Amino acid sequence: MKGLLVVYILIFIGFEVFGQGKLTDEKRKEFDAQKVAFFTQELDLSPAEAAVFWPLYNEMQKKKKGIEGQIRKGNNEINVASGLTEEKYAEAVGKTLELEEDLLEVKREYYRKMLTVLPASKVWKLGDAERKFHRQLFDKLRRGVPAKK
Repeated sequence: MKGLLVVYILIFIGFEVFGQGKLTDEKRKEFDAQKVAFFTQELDLSPAEAAVFWPLYNEMQKKKKGIEGQIRKGNNEINVASGLTEEKYAEAVGKTLELEEDLLEVKREYYRKMLTVLPASKVWKLGDAERKFHRQLFDKLRRGVPAKK
């Protein structure tokens, strides 16, 4: 789960770098088009499969993003707070675990939906496609950002 959070943070940082502080609509559309092309190719989706896959995937991502935002907000609140009791830390740990369970439930729900419209082999490849896409994005960011001296 930490790895996923790191990837999202890196993507956000990349957007900041590419957009010079703001992700323009044009850059977001370009990013989304690259993502669609990459996933469609990696999963070998037919046009009919893509037509049912993308609405499900985008809906899943939207729900996951909302939960991940709650996790980040909670983490930030704890990290900036001072003088917290062990009970408050324990409460924060519990809340984070609940939210991570919510993330898993969203993934479970949408993978089940995808299995009703796609072959299991293509649903299986989704996680790998996400990792490959994020790795490519990270590599692109790393090459595009000048090294600090």
